[in-house]
Amino acid sequence: MDKKNTLLGTIFLIAALGLMYWNSKQMAEAQRRAAEEAAANPPVIEAPAEDSAAPFFGSPATIVSDVPGMLQEVVPPPAPTSDEVTTVIGNSYFEATLTSLGGAIKTVALIARDEDGEFVYPIELDSEEPVVLHALAETLPFSLSQLSGNDFRPLALDFALIESSYDRVVFETSLPQGLVIRRTYELVEGEDGTPADYTIRHTLTVLNPGTTDFDLSELYLNIGTAAPTNADPYGMDLNASVNVDGKYKNIAASKFKSSFFSSAKKRVERTGSIKWAAVKNQFFTSIVTPETPGNSLLSLPVKYPTPLKSRKPSIGITSFIEFDFDLVMAGTSQSLVMDYYSGPKDFNRLKQMGAKQEDVMHFGWFMGMFLGIIAFVGKALFSLLSFIHGLIGNWGFGIILMTLVVRLLLWPLTAKAARSSKRMQELQKPMAALKEKFKDSPQKQQQATLELFKKHKINPLSGCWPLLLQFPIFIAMFNLLRNTSDLRFAEFLWITDLSMPDASIPLGDFALGPIKGAINVLPFIWLVSMWFQMKMMPQPSVDNAQVKIIKYMPFIFFPMTYFFSSGLVLYWTTTNGFSIFQAWMTKRSKDSEDIAIEAEILESEEKKTVLKTGPIPSKKKKRKNP
Repeated sequence: MDKKNTLLGTIFLIAALGLMYWNSKQMAEAQRRAAEEAAANPPVIEAPAEDSAAPFFGSPATIVSDVPGMLQEVVPPPAPTSDEVTTVIGNSYFEATLTSLGGAIKTVALIARDEDGEFVYPIELDSEEPVVLHALAETLPFSLSQLSGNDFRPLALDFALIESSYDRVVFETSLPQGLVIRRTYELVEGEDGTPADYTIRHTLTVLNPGTTDFDLSELYLNIGTAAPTNADPYGMDLNASVNVDGKYKNIAASKFKSSFFSSAKKRVERTGSIKWAAVKNQFFTSIVTPETPGNSLLSLPVKYPTPLKSRKPSIGITSFIEFDFDLVMAGTSQSLVMDYYSGPKDFNRLKQMGAKQEDVMHFGWFMGMFLGIIAFVGKALFSLLSFIHGLIGNWGFGIILMTLVVRLLLWPLTAKAARSSKRMQELQKPMAALKEKFKDSPQKQQQATLELFKKHKINPLSGCWPLLLQFPIFIAMFNLLRNTSDLRFAEFLWITDLSMPDASIPLGDFALGPIKGAINVLPFIWLVSMWFQMKMMPQPSVDNAQVKIIKYMPFIFFPMTYFFSSGLVLYWTTTNGFSIFQAWMTKRSKDSEDIAIEAEILESEEKKTVLKTGPIPSKKKKRKNP
C-alpha cells in the first residue's frame, strides 16, 4: 500500500514539476536573451508613418442607407481630417495620455514613486523610466469600432477636445448623419491603496439631435493590449480574462500560435453577460468593468518585434467588448459608464473592485484549468504574506516567515504522518518475517500486515495526506510568486528579483551546458536541504527500488528547480529546513507505541534465537546420597 502511494505521489509531483520546469526554463532563457539584446541594441521606438496616423484595424465603412427617416448604420469618416491633439489625465500613481484620434487612450504610464523617489514600477531594474502600458498598441484602448466582415471599422476618428484638466477630459465629435458622440474621462476618488489609484471612469454618450433613428448595435470598445514581457515571451501569463455569466474564463495568447495539436486561431470569442473583461501579462493588467454588462468579448493576436536569437515572433493580445445601444431614437441620448483599471496586478487593490477581478492573478491556474481550491489557497497565502510584509518590510523574509507559519499550522497532521512513517520503519523486520512466512499467499500476507498496522495504530495512508495537502500550497505559491507585481524586482540578500531565478554569478558568454548567462546559487542550497531531508526521512519500505527513488529524488528534481523563480526556491528551501527539524524532533521522541514496538521486536528476536540454538539447558546441582 505504502509503495503504491509513494510511487503515485512521485509520478504526479514529477509531472507537475516538469511543466513548471519547462515554463521556468523559458523564463530564464528569455531573461538572458533580453539582457543580451539590451546591451547590443538599445530599444528604439520608431514614429508611425504619415499614412498610419489612425492606429485601427481595417478601413472606413460605407453608407448602407441615406434615406431620411430610415434606419441607418452609423458611418465613420474615411480618415482623420485634423491634426492629433493629446492631453493628460492622472494622479500621483499614473498618467494617461488621451488623444483626439478616436477620443481614445493612447498610453498609461505608471509613475508612482517610493520613499526614495525611485519609480515603483521601472521598465527595467534601476531604470529611470517607468513602465508604459499600451505603448506599441496597434489599436488604442477605448477606441470605438464596428465589425464589417472580418475587419474592425472605426466609428469616428476626428474628436474635438472640449474640456481638459488633470482630473477630467471631454472629447466630442459629430458624425456625417448628425449623431453626436461625447466621451468623458474622469478620475475616481478613493483612498490610497484602493483601485482608485489606477482607475479612470469613462462615460460614452451618444446624442441624436436629429429626426432619424440610428442603429448602434454591435459597437466594439477596445480594452487595451497586453504585450509579452522579457520574463515571459512565450506568453504563459499573457492572456485575456473575462467574467462571463458569472464564471471566470481565460483566453491564452498561445491560442494564436500553431502547435503540434492545433493550428493558430485568428480570433477567439466568448459570448454571454460580460461583467468585466481584462487583458494582462505577467505583472500588469487592464480591466474594463461596465455598469451595463457587455454581450461578448472578442480577442485577437498582436505581433510584436521578434526577440533576439528567436525564430518566432512575439505575440501579444488585444480584446474588444461588444455593447448594444440598440436604437438611438431621434431627440434622445444613451450612455454607457465604465471603470478602467490599468496598472499593476495588485491583489489587494483588485480584490476591492468587488466582482472577483482578482481572478486575473491566476492563483488558481494549473495545467490549463482554473481550480477553486488552489485559488482559495493562493488568496489566503498572499493575504498572509502581505500582512507579514507590512510588519517587516521585506518580501524575502516575508516568504520565510509565511512558510514557517503554514508549517506550524500543519504540524499536527505532518507530525502524525512522521510518527506513522517512523513506526513503519521500526516494523520492517516483523513485516519481512510476514513476507517470508506468507510468500505463497499474498492475500494472507496483506491481511497479516494490516493486522500488524492496526495493532500498533499505524495508518498506511497517513503519509499521503500531508503530500496532498501541500501540493495545492506549492502550486498556489508557484502562481503567486510569478504573477504578483509586488515581487517584481523585490530584493532579498544577494537576490535582486524574487520573481525570477536569482542569477547570482554572471557567466558572460561562457556556458556550462544548459546553464547560460549566470549561475543560480539558491537552487544549490535547496539541493543540500533536500538531500538532508531525504536522509533524515524514515524509510518505511523494504523495497529497494522505492528506497533508491527517495534517495535520488533531490537530484531528479534539481534540474527543474534550478530554473524556478528565486521566491519559489526560497519557499521550498525553507519548508525543507522545517521538515528536517520536524524529522529530528520525531526521531528523538518516543511514545508508548514506540516502546511497545521495540519490546515486540526484542521478543521476536529472542524467539528466533531459541529456534536456532534450542532451549538453554538449566544447570541443577546433583543431590548427594546421604
